[in-house]
Amino acid sequence: MSDETSPLLAAARAALARGDVFTAYDLATETATADSELAYIEVRALAGMGDWQSALRRYEEARVGERGDTDSLALRGRILKDAAFAAPPDQRAARFSEAATAYAAVHAAMGDYYSAINAAAMAALAGAQAEARRFAEIALAGAQHAPEQDYWARATCAEALLLLGRGAEASAALVDATGRPGASVAGRASTFRQFTALLASPACAGTAVSLEPIRPLRTAVHTGHMFREDAAAEERVRRALTEVFAAERIEATFGPLACGADIVVAETCLALGLEFHAVVPFDEEDFLALSVRPGGPGWEARYRRCLAAAASTHRASAMRYIGDDTQIAFGSEVAMGLARLRAAQLGGEAVQIAVWDGVTSGGIAGSGADVARWRSAGGRTVVVDGADLPRARGAFAPPTGGGAARALQVIVFTDYKGFSRLPEPVMPQFWTEVMGRCASALAGYRAQIQCLNTWGDALYLALGDVRAAADILCALRDAMAGIDAGAIGLPPGSGMRIAAHYGSVYAVEDLVTGMPNYYGTEVSRAARVEPITPPGQVYVTEPMAAAVEMTCSDAFACRYVGRLALAKDFGVERIYRLERKVGK
Repeated sequence: MSDETSPLLAAARAALARGDVFTAYDLATETATADSELAYIEVRALAGMGDWQSALRRYEEARVGERGDTDSLALRGRILKDAAFAAPPDQRAARFSEAATAYAAVHAAMGDYYSAINAAAMAALAGAQAEARRFAEIALAGAQHAPEQDYWARATCAEALLLLGRGAEASAALVDATGRPGASVAGRASTFRQFTALLASPACAGTAVSLEPIRPLRTAVHTGHMFREDAAAEERVRRALTEVFAAERIEATFGPLACGADIVVAETCLALGLEFHAVVPFDEEDFLALSVRPGGPGWEARYRRCLAAAASTHRASAMRYIGDDTQIAFGSEVAMGLARLRAAQLGGEAVQIAVWDGVTSGGIAGSGADVARWRSAGGRTVVVDGADLPRARGAFAPPTGGGAARALQVIVFTDYKGFSRLPEPVMPQFWTEVMGRCASALAGYRAQIQCLNTWGDALYLALGDVRAAADILCALRDAMAGIDAGAIGLPPGSGMRIAAHYGSVYAVEDLVTGMPNYYGTEVSRAARVEPITPPGQVYVTEPMAAAVEMTCSDAFACRYVGRLALAKDFGVERIYRLERKVGK
């Protein structure tokens, strides 16, 4: 690794250690320069996102195993372990057995305790108890005599003791492990997941181990009142927040940076050494005018310092603010979904922290509305008393939207790559086979679809129901999977590209067709995702991924693809791949 890229590697390592797999992945794929450790981190990040298929493919493509070290060799076993956890129940034993074999091969080659303990755990989950005990004994001896008694050595001892039925000793070893070097957020989360699976299995029936020392830290999303500069009020809120962060074991928080509560939350978080992830709901200059400067002259500098120190910045929308509360509510929902995505990666809980006066809101925006939205999605809120704050009100006069109604909508665009090269004589067959399948896939959702159009090979639709939209997207993909492109004259590589975005748009009656229609910046944004989507895939923007996480994560998952350049120079977006969860 050259000196000029070593900071990139250091940043990628740090992101992986703290469990921020999105940032780790972005950093690992930022340069085209071949680097074996960055390739290893890329695969680790994909595995951390739960995308074992992509992780396994990249592991083979990048020849990560050829690095020859224990971690790289064992990574294949880790991916197979993830595949086993994701498999249908009737296939899990066979998959765990496959992962156990992979780890056992690494141990045979390297003689390390890490692969031995994983071989033991996988054998236990596969139902091979004798093999599990044999490898547990090997791992325990190796870890106890390891020259470096770091977190992993002590956590390995704890896991081996669990598999040997020595619960009290395992609990003590876990407590010891958390005080050792290497006890990272990601490391503890990984250990917690494995212990949880083992304790729920027949292999460890009757053995009790306390997991409190390694229970994943929580992720927070914050909301709160805007208020004017006031040293006494700020100190009161800061003290309360410090207590909440400690009591709730918060490791990161997501949210905006309005004057008052938001900025105090961010400053407190950063002062405590926690991660802060900024969410900008719309055009930054308009946000400053509406939500930062009204609190007094000092807030803008503090806003910029927090933004500069943020672990990441997520721009929910780049559009101008036009006085529409859905734009503010949309930014809040994106922040909520991102917090839940992060918590899901670590296996922990996402909690809302609200600096709030307890007054419910009749509208869709503001602290009261945010609390109601979070609670309606089953979330837990921790309230910091926001009464008697010197409240600030935005005085920004935005450009109006001409009185047109607005709505939060999922905007879907699809087209069939290869259609433009289709010979004229087979077009009727294409229409029957491809577009007929589209019609069948959409037939059960006509009540939810509020706008629908088609031309040639393409579809455009809009709907307000995120769960129904996710179902439609996957139904369209599945309907296309059975098509024999060659049989209808399409060239190799043909297939349907399906893309979606969630955002605030104008809702109008189309003056030309007389039908309902939606338009605006966010519709254009959705249209720029479809051309970069590979055939046979469903790509969605980060706001759509956040909405899926908030509304239907029980049935759907969004796998991170990376930061991709949109078509027609429309900027760079964090893009996700939508999938239906196994058995859903």
